[in-house]
Amino acid sequence: MTRQRIFTIVAGLLVAGGLAGCSIGPVNLDDFIGTPSVEEAREARRSELAPVVAGSALKQEGTLTVGIPATETVPLSITTADGVQSGIDIDLAHALADELGLSSVSFVPVDGVDAALAETCDIVMGLEPGDAGSATVMGGYVQSATGLFTRGDVTAPVDASSLSGASVGLQEGSVSAQLVGDFELDITRTPFANLNDAFEALEQGSVQYVVCDAYAGAYLAAAYPDVSFAGTFDEPALVGIAVGSPELQTAVQSALETVETGGVGDIARARWVGDLPTLTAESVITGLVERTEEPAADEGSEDAESAEGEAGTETPAE
Repeated sequence: MTRQRIFTIVAGLLVAGGLAGCSIGPVNLDDFIGTPSVEEAREARRSELAPVVAGSALKQEGTLTVGIPATETVPLSITTADGVQSGIDIDLAHALADELGLSSVSFVPVDGVDAALAETCDIVMGLEPGDAGSATVMGGYVQSATGLFTRGDVTAPVDASSLSGASVGLQEGSVSAQLVGDFELDITRTPFANLNDAFEALEQGSVQYVVCDAYAGAYLAAAYPDVSFAGTFDEPALVGIAVGSPELQTAVQSALETVETGGVGDIARARWVGDLPTLTAESVITGLVERTEEPAADEGSEDAESAEGEAGTETPAE
């Protein structure tokens, strides 16, 4: 059985178990750690929660209604074939609801942020400030950047010179693949239909590096103990939570700060991306040189006229 297959099975079991219990295969660890179970403990805690926001500030009293953008990807949001949702966004939303004193969380899909916050949800996860319309984006629980992954124990960020002559796996047509083309790099691009195949090729030694979204890459890299994060190609952008109602903004900000300072946010991220560090400007690969193109000569300029003259000159026959 391949390592990828093992990872797929384990990931499926984790999704099925969720945060409610620690189930691996047929053995439920809740049976061995005493009573009450994890699920019972959570329910007991929730029964004692006292809302810190007025019911009138919510789309549904007693419930935090959370919008998940349709563009959200693994590992922020994962939806199985039977509709079960999981991922960093889901875990963090439940943690926020607890801090807000709300015993219920509901998830809805989002296309337009402003319309969703006005009509269907209280908050929207996974947004950069520029993508939130008129809403205020709070926090930065994850970061968005194009990452580089390789085999072996490396210290990120590596220098661009380490890529010289290397075979790099990427998903052609992706944002990450386009970004790599913006730099002067002596690499062999090896295209893959999906990232799973790219990481399998990295494990087998068919390619030396893989370029992709940093969080998606870290999620897949968790299946391979010898695959490491090597840096980012761009300065990471903070991804936070959009809140429309002024009545909710202060409460959500306070809840998010408690979740982060209390370590719950770190636990949620580690569950899905392993030991991927917090991405900052210090994570950017050193020595990158942006590709420059020769400026086109302006029509009517001396250079343009000279070029036209040269183009129209015939070489005398010998």
